[in-house]
Amino acid sequence: IGGKMIKRVLDEEKANYCDKLLEKLIMDEKKYDSSIMNVHIENYFKEVVKNQDNILLVYEENNIIKGYIFFKKLDKENGYLIDGLYVEEEYRNLGIAKKLLTEGLKLIKNRNIDYIGINVLANNKIAFDLYKSFGFKEFKIIMRKEL
Repeated sequence: IGGKMIKRVLDEEKANYCDKLLEKLIMDEKKYDSSIMNVHIENYFKEVVKNQDNILLVYEENNIIKGYIFFKKLDKENGYLIDGLYVEEEYRNLGIAKKLLTEGLKLIKNRNIDYIGINVLANNKIAFDLYKSFGFKEFKIIMRKEL
């Protein structure tokens, strides 16, 4: 897969490491959504990578996984959902997220799908701007009032 830094995850060890990154992603999102609870993720990616339609990619350098992106094939629609993109804090602002997104989009481009979706929390301007720069547009807005 384009460039030796980005690898598709099919093995259990890397999948389990991505579980830890998903936990960090969820904790990060607490900054934008106070209702998010602490979670412990175990064996999630190990199961999802068994489905060849799902695509889990990592950015790895010197045997250190610095980030991941997960493209989940939607069951009822002809599309994919980017169901997680995370780069470890100390490796941010190095273009890793862009590289992961670029490579993932290349992989699913030839899969004859109608669309790729992503859910972004409204206050996460960095993520919002990243996806906008790749041509994603606002499609649905969900509003909420805290009580």
